[in-house]
Amino acid sequence: MSDSETIELAALGRPFQLGMLYDCRRDVLIPGITLWDSEMLQKHINVCPQPNTDFKIIASDSSEAKSEALNVSASLEASFLSGLVSVKGSAEFLHDKKTSKRQSRVSLQYRTTTRFEQLTMDHLGAGNVKHCNVFQEGSATHVVTALHYGAQAFFVFDQEVSSGENHQDIQGNLLCTIKKIPLTTIEGQGNLKMSEEEQRETNKFNCTFHGDFALENNPVTFEDAIKVYAGLPRLLGEKGEHAVPMTVWLYPLKNLDSAAAQLVRQISVSQVRRTQRILDGLDNTDVQCQDIMKEDMAIKFPELKAKLNTFRDLCSEYKQVFQKGLCKVLPNIRGGGMEEEELIKMLNIKERSPFQNDLMITYLDDREREMNVVSSYLDIMKEVQVVYSSSELDGIVLDQANDYVVCFALSFLKEKEEYLVVLENYLLEESKSDFSLTPYNPNAAGKTAAEKWFRSGEVTTLTRQTINLFLDFIESNKDRENLAFCIASIPNKLLTASSIHVYERGTLLNPQFELPSKPSVPTIKSLGHDCVHLQVNPPNLGVTSVESYQVLYQAELADSEWIEVKLGATTNQVTMSRLDPYKKYRFSCKAVCIPGVSLCSDWTEYVRTRPCSPPGPPTEKRIESGSIRVNWDIPTMVGDDVDVIGYVVEYRKSVKTINNQMWHTIKTTTREGILEGLEADTAYSIRVSANCGKAGNSLPSPETVLTTLRVSDPQPKTSKSTGAKSEEFLKKSKKVEKGNPSIHLLNLEQKYGVSDSFNQYTFGRKVEQRNNTVILLLGATGAGKTTLVNVMINYILGVKWEDCYRFKLINEVTNRSQAESQTVVVTSYELYNQPGFQIPYSLTIIDTPGFGDTRGMAHDKLVTQKVKDFLCNPLGINHIDAVCFVVQAPLVRLSPSQRYIFDSILSIFGKDVAENILMLVTFVDGKHIPVLEAIKAANLPCKKDKKGLPTHFKFNSSFLFLKEMASSSEDDDFDDDHKAQCPEQWRSTFKEIKKFFQALESIESKDLTLTKKVLEERELLEKTMTCLTPQITAGLSKLSEIKSFKQCLENEDENMKQNKHFETEVNVLQVKRSKLAQDFATNCKICNFTCHTCCFLPNEDDIKSCAVMDDDGNCTICPEKCSSNDHDREQVLLTYETKTEKKTIQELKDNFMKAWGKSMETKEMLDKLEDEFHMIHDALMNLITQSSDCLKRLNDVALKPSSLSTMEYIEMLIRTEEDEHKPGFEDRIVGLKKIKEESEILDKIAKGEDLLPNERSFLKDKEDRGQEVPT
Repeated sequence: MSDSETIELAALGRPFQLGMLYDCRRDVLIPGITLWDSEMLQKHINVCPQPNTDFKIIASDSSEAKSEALNVSASLEASFLSGLVSVKGSAEFLHDKKTSKRQSRVSLQYRTTTRFEQLTMDHLGAGNVKHCNVFQEGSATHVVTALHYGAQAFFVFDQEVSSGENHQDIQGNLLCTIKKIPLTTIEGQGNLKMSEEEQRETNKFNCTFHGDFALENNPVTFEDAIKVYAGLPRLLGEKGEHAVPMTVWLYPLKNLDSAAAQLVRQISVSQVRRTQRILDGLDNTDVQCQDIMKEDMAIKFPELKAKLNTFRDLCSEYKQVFQKGLCKVLPNIRGGGMEEEELIKMLNIKERSPFQNDLMITYLDDREREMNVVSSYLDIMKEVQVVYSSSELDGIVLDQANDYVVCFALSFLKEKEEYLVVLENYLLEESKSDFSLTPYNPNAAGKTAAEKWFRSGEVTTLTRQTINLFLDFIESNKDRENLAFCIASIPNKLLTASSIHVYERGTLLNPQFELPSKPSVPTIKSLGHDCVHLQVNPPNLGVTSVESYQVLYQAELADSEWIEVKLGATTNQVTMSRLDPYKKYRFSCKAVCIPGVSLCSDWTEYVRTRPCSPPGPPTEKRIESGSIRVNWDIPTMVGDDVDVIGYVVEYRKSVKTINNQMWHTIKTTTREGILEGLEADTAYSIRVSANCGKAGNSLPSPETVLTTLRVSDPQPKTSKSTGAKSEEFLKKSKKVEKGNPSIHLLNLEQKYGVSDSFNQYTFGRKVEQRNNTVILLLGATGAGKTTLVNVMINYILGVKWEDCYRFKLINEVTNRSQAESQTVVVTSYELYNQPGFQIPYSLTIIDTPGFGDTRGMAHDKLVTQKVKDFLCNPLGINHIDAVCFVVQAPLVRLSPSQRYIFDSILSIFGKDVAENILMLVTFVDGKHIPVLEAIKAANLPCKKDKKGLPTHFKFNSSFLFLKEMASSSEDDDFDDDHKAQCPEQWRSTFKEIKKFFQALESIESKDLTLTKKVLEERELLEKTMTCLTPQITAGLSKLSEIKSFKQCLENEDENMKQNKHFETEVNVLQVKRSKLAQDFATNCKICNFTCHTCCFLPNEDDIKSCAVMDDDGNCTICPEKCSSNDHDREQVLLTYETKTEKKTIQELKDNFMKAWGKSMETKEMLDKLEDEFHMIHDALMNLITQSSDCLKRLNDVALKPSSLSTMEYIEMLIRTEEDEHKPGFEDRIVGLKKIKEESEILDKIAKGEDLLPNERSFLKDKEDRGQEVPT
């Protein structure tokens, strides 16, 4: 711009008047001095009205946009930026800048003009200037020659943008709403028509007003702004008298007088914009700094906020210094005292100083990054208490409730910022050097961005690692009392980022405590039956803090809990004991440090303990020069559902110099092994393990070293049996009687789910798979079964005569007399082999109630039934080794009741059990045992010895529970003799028991399949006989009825001559229907016969499913074998009874013809009756034969079948008729005898014997009737 040209300038609220002087070098008015008097000025003013109104929406908040809105020139803007120009009114809009980047801003500009005033050219001549001294002073460069009046206002609308909102969306909504203000019709009191949604949005707006209008109250809300905007035209006054200068025109004084001061040069626009950018950068830095200071992290941690405050103050100070420099340079350049190069130099120094924009942005970015990193750490640890001051930290640490406090310490927040130090030093030096400082090199001072902790990948990794350890430690100790956790800022110059502080009762133990990490998975080293050997692997981190370890284990069961075991030291070799055999477990471990424990390690895979404990160590039984025989005890512990099916014996030479020598192996199914092919006079190490089949093997037993004999040794070395350890069984019993000896009852475990008709008890646990040896004890009441069982148990447990205790398996009920059985129900005792047993197998003793007591035959039958029920029950036994009859030695013959006992029991078993029947003789006082001869004479089936006597074992058990009593003087001799005999009786009885148990080993066990078949056959026989008996009875009655009717017909003529109405007595068979209370019966409608009593078939099932129906749906019981369709299920039982009725011959004939459905002569009737008689006779014979066949089938399988021939069976029926004396029994007996005669004839034919003449006649008549005769 030429220095002679007029300058147009924005008034910016300054009090311009026509004729006023203005210095363009400093952009200031020169008050109080004018070139003309006021009267002259008033005469030469030209006023021209210029009304105009306009509005503008300003979306930008930049300095450039604001300058443009106010028509600020570049030169004037430079003066404004440097602080040379102070603005008022609407121009204060230039100072209004956003205070946060989270602000959305839109401004509405209202502009109106009223008039234009200017000076005429008449008084501008040199001669017209009244005050010429102004030109010589040089204080002004221009004079105001024109003014444009009006007014303007700026409504600045701001809305805060939350973190969850989109800045652009908010800015767009705000802009759209503000645009409506000048365009929308305003009604009444200035209420803008808006929807509810728009109203809610506008309530979020804040309004700031900058204007040239005098308002009573500045608007602060959107609604206030609308009202103010609507009233602005009225505020100018009716004639615009309240308008203010808006634009100024300046005339150069140089044009009036060459001696006047002049504007040499203007500041270039590029340098103005450059200056603007610098100051905007400082302002933006301040805004960003304020935003950061409002962050949660800056509020919570005063250290962070203090750094930002220091940085903000330094920037503000530098801005003032920079503006001060501009105020000094700009007037000089404009007045020609300096070149613009000075400004350029000044700007270059700023842009290369520590306050350069990039460095400030980087610093604030670092602070944001730092706080974001800290925030991310706190987010990870959001459940942990954060303390923000040292006093708050002391409150936690010194709390008596907290024995330990574990604190995550942020050690870097108070770290001295090197950049702030540089800024401080720079400002100090700048004040001395007057902007002549050397350019700042950011790479030469302080830490680089890569070295700062919050940008270091290594530091971040370590800090995250520490956080994870901290959180893991909290999780693993959340249930622990007297332990607190917190987060605090604790400066530590020795640390880069963070650390763990541990306090114990208010005292800092360690500022760099290493929390142990989760240990590695424990290593399974080896497995035992009740233990697992582990190796605990230390944690990867914090191993120096580990004091000890905890090991946890869990069984593979539903809802199984973890069990913790604390270890006393940091040893890594651990044995977990008290486990169950053959059970799966998994293991985990924790590291223990001073304040607590680490997380559990990952668990191991489930591992199963050994199926059972090792067998007992091998003991010598017989040693020769080339062989060794050993035996051992069974395993003491065995897992659930595990059976020992055999043993593995290993042996090798016991030579210390040979390492890793191979073991030789033999397998056996018993607890005895023979090592053969050995070298003479050589020591061998021997061990044994149990083979549990699919479950695997146990660990080997402890080794036993035995030495073979020399070849020259004459006799094999046989070891004596080791002393019994019967006292060990005292722990498994309870004392029931004091004294010497004391009586101890074994602790038995009753099986659950057994039948009500028998009891089952066990002693010990089953270990070996082999079946128990089963003995069934039977005998009469008082035979001594219970006492004998107790003798057996004392032998089995190894009790000696001199021991002061005795054991009982069965405790007698003391309120029962000896005439009654001490055993009430069938009871089985399963004695599982265990260490200390004197027999090498498990034993099952079945004790039965005694026969023949005072309760009579009914009780004996009940006992027999109980034995049957036990043998047939699936929960009972499936094999038997010995059926032992306990008999008293003095018996010289078997009484009928005793014979019944034998027959009843023997009839239960199959023939294959005969060799397993043994006799146990009690009360034996001498060598002669009469009862053996009685048994031999009775020809009872049983095992025989070489002399033909029953295999037997003799006992005298009266001494077993004999107590030492204080004796009187007269009984001393008797007592002494008796006491002297007792040890010998003990030895002889125990010797006999030993023989008995040894004999059991050689007896072949018998499967009870055949015995159960016998019982099934007997049950079938009883059912068949039950069904056949009424049919036979009915048949006999029918024969009697036919015979009587036939006799009446044969004597008809004679009887009719005597009496026309002659009556005769006839036996009539009638069906009786008896009502059942609850049960149902299956009845045949054709045969009028009950085929199945107590039928339990459900009502909804087809009657074909009844037990008496065959596969074709026909009945197997009723006489005609009718179809199931001819049967009904009724609560009625059909029986037959014979009644005597009086009828005339004519009535009998009429009834007979009615039954046949036709008229007949007497002869024809007789023929029909003859045929019907023989048909029923043959049917009866067939029924009797069926019953006989059932009995004969028992001969094939039963040990004592009680078989009857057909003639014997008919004889039994005859005796029954004689005993019962039911009506018509004489005629039925005659019929049975005739059938017996026929049966005898048929039996002769079957045997090939010669027939008598009358028997041949019978056969001929039978052949004439077309009946088949057996050959």
